[in-house]
Amino acid sequence: MPANNALELTDINYDTIKQNLRNFLSNQSELGDYDYDSSTMQILLNVLAYNTYMNSYYLNMVGNEMFLDSAQIRSNVVSRAKMLNYTPRSAQGPTATVQVVITPTDTPDFITLPKDTKFRTTVDGTQYVFVATDTTTVNAVSGIYSTNINITEGRPFTFRYTVSSLNPVRYIIPADNVDTRSIVVKVQNSSTDTTITTFNNAENLTTVTATTAAYFLKENEDGRYELEFGDSVLGKALNDGNIVIIDYRTCNGTAAQGANNFTSIDSIGGYSNITVNHVSRAQGGGDKETIQSIKFNAPKNYEAQGRAVTRKDYETIVKNQFADIQAVSVWGGEDNSPPIYGRVYISVKPFSGTLLAEDRKQTIADYLVDRNVLTIEPQIVDPTYLYVKPQLTVKYNPDLTTLTAGQLSTAVSNAVINYETNKLGLFGQNFIGSQLIKDIYEVNNSITSIQTELYMEKKFKPNTSVRTTYTINFNNEIHNYENVTKAFNISSTKFTYNGNANSYFDDDGSGNVRIYSLTSTGSRTYSNTSAGSINYLTGVIVLNDLLITAFVGDSITITADPDKDDIDGLRNQLLLIKDASISLYDTKLQSTVSTISSINTEGTTTTIPETGVITTVY
Repeated sequence: MPANNALELTDINYDTIKQNLRNFLSNQSELGDYDYDSSTMQILLNVLAYNTYMNSYYLNMVGNEMFLDSAQIRSNVVSRAKMLNYTPRSAQGPTATVQVVITPTDTPDFITLPKDTKFRTTVDGTQYVFVATDTTTVNAVSGIYSTNINITEGRPFTFRYTVSSLNPVRYIIPADNVDTRSIVVKVQNSSTDTTITTFNNAENLTTVTATTAAYFLKENEDGRYELEFGDSVLGKALNDGNIVIIDYRTCNGTAAQGANNFTSIDSIGGYSNITVNHVSRAQGGGDKETIQSIKFNAPKNYEAQGRAVTRKDYETIVKNQFADIQAVSVWGGEDNSPPIYGRVYISVKPFSGTLLAEDRKQTIADYLVDRNVLTIEPQIVDPTYLYVKPQLTVKYNPDLTTLTAGQLSTAVSNAVINYETNKLGLFGQNFIGSQLIKDIYEVNNSITSIQTELYMEKKFKPNTSVRTTYTINFNNEIHNYENVTKAFNISSTKFTYNGNANSYFDDDGSGNVRIYSLTSTGSRTYSNTSAGSINYLTGVIVLNDLLITAFVGDSITITADPDKDDIDGLRNQLLLIKDASISLYDTKLQSTVSTISSINTEGTTTTIPETGVITTVY
């Protein structure tokens, strides 16, 4: 038989496999005279090619599923992550704080509000159940039985297993969307001995001994959570007859996020006259960790080994533990402005909303205390938002496109929106003016030139009752025209100062911030020529000891001209596009034919929340 020089091993396309098989067979002396176009030979070639192709595909998939980077099936991704000692994050129900006021028919010394007391809320027409996370004793204060409690979305369940070496079982929690934070494992000695031992999740193997009452949590091949117990070498072993009692909650992830109107389902201490008042809306909910997230976080979690030492350690731990966190920025106190040694600053951006409530930030800080270096204090700070306002003049030749002026304006508008979505909104992302221009040029070949004018905006909410000093940090150089080509470098929205409801901020080009009001003729009358200072190089504006008694909208906006077309997001500063405008100029008609005054970007709809007074904008 001649050499198999027609056999190709590197092509796995079906048609190529079939052709290679035909070439191979036709080169054999015994089969060279066959008609390979006949129906019989075509059937045989199809079967051989199909079988070869299926085997090739199967082996390729098997190879992919053996590695975390290339695996696509969740059970395989979870299995590879398990080798890195990583348990995927579960779904998590959001938590709200409510005030519960109980009006009893008598005067008890106290009323006990049990754990798992149920409350009801409705979000987008769907009812959800929240439960109290702890047992609380409610004492009377001036005859009123009232307390603030945390309630978390989810329904409580209990499941039991009996331990038997003759009929061993896997301790699987028989439910989807289990919130693993709620798992409580107790082991009863037997059906006749009701002595109970509580087993804790073994998060740190260095503390687990042969007698430690601990369980090990993992996600199994069906996507459900499973418990494993010790073997008297690593963790306390179970004995025949033990009864494993598993308390847990199932939740709906982010579905009830933002809920703020609750009613009581259960009576409390036998009393049913209950009023529930909203203190803080439900937040902190998250869906089950995705395959992409597991691939990203598992290696980094292995590097951190559950300890927070480096900046990346903090980022990994926070994102792994708290499902509602979209992005994390971490910097040491030595890099802060001003430097504060002995601290590490963590700024987090939630998936929903712009800022975290104070109790949620404290929860994150408390979680980190046991994992970071002893002498370092973690401090959670809010992200700040710097808004970029591009004013675009787009010139085009109508002979080079079939799009109408309105359609072209919409296409340019979508390019701006896509730029914000893909390039901004997360920590460490910068606004690159040339990249935005490039994206707009790629919209349509008819665009001949683009002129841009950029502005930066910062918002702050003043304290309207006491004199306060405010620091507004743009973290970017502010262009100083020095009153040569332009009158002022900063401007603001309207506020009330010294009884004048038509007050504004500007600057004198020499580093002084001033407050003025407009006369009926449009001229400026200054009521304070030393209201603050501005450092044009660092972009820091300080407003000194001011009492602003009212303002328009939800905040005061200060607008400045950047010195460059590239605007940086530093530390906890997030960039968004706000009030971008488009003027479409027809080069044949030599006139503007279409305008969009405010493109509907994320920055246009983002506002500072009502809670909290911002005295320093980092």
